[in-house]
Amino acid sequence: MKSRYGLFSALTAIVLFIVLETFSIVMVVKEGVVQRYKVLGAVRSVESWFWERTSKVSYYFNYKTENERLTAENLQLRQQLSRYAAAQAELDSVVRIVEPMYTFIGATVIRNTVDRQHNFLILDRGSAEGVEAGMGVVTSRGVIGIVGAVSRHYSYVKSLLGTDQSVSAKLAGSGAFGPMVWTGTSPDIAQLSQIPVHIQAAPGDTVLSSGYSTIYPPDIPLGGVVSSTVSQGSSQVITVRLFEDFRSLRNVYVVKNNRKEEIEGLYEQAQ
Repeated sequence: MKSRYGLFSALTAIVLFIVLETFSIVMVVKEGVVQRYKVLGAVRSVESWFWERTSKVSYYFNYKTENERLTAENLQLRQQLSRYAAAQAELDSVVRIVEPMYTFIGATVIRNTVDRQHNFLILDRGSAEGVEAGMGVVTSRGVIGIVGAVSRHYSYVKSLLGTDQSVSAKLAGSGAFGPMVWTGTSPDIAQLSQIPVHIQAAPGDTVLSSGYSTIYPPDIPLGGVVSSTVSQGSSQVITVRLFEDFRSLRNVYVVKNNRKEEIEGLYEQAQ
């Protein structure tokens, strides 16, 4: 009985202490300017501590989402390779080693700019990993740029977000193609030009890489049509919202066209 009474007395004392402390703090903050700022400063310090932890948690989940997207993308590529291998086995019983037209080198962006007229990226892959100047850089959601210079372990990429860069692009429905260039303003907007006026381009239509250069593979999704205007009465200029967010680029692929020299050599012979 005495122990219960002692426990009750202790709890009562603790509750009374908390109430009195709270009342004291409220009175101090209400009546004293200096004390008020000290208390508010302490509260803000606690808030900052929670914001910092919340930011780290948010970064973790965003990173997790990016990894999940990449995992899904790799799974899709593996499934495609598996189907191609099965089809090849049915068509030809003779074992042959066939070099693909394109091979890819995974890389990570370690520096990136989006606020200049000639933006660039630095990748953590160089000549030691097979990267060469002139190779294209892509993701599953867009064309990123062209490798401009290479060291042993790093490469410098001229971003598509450059007023001197362009990519041959086409409308998914009609196949009409032309050069697509960055507008020089928002990192999300580009313009596709030289599209005949009789071609209908509705908002939301998909724009793809044409594959008409030796740098980028065909049919990479680039963006969606926003609007179109007639230029000089004979062609359209189409505003495109890019699918890839250049401000959060992390994982990219460097593209090697294994038949580039053969194609360009044939072109030179024809000149």
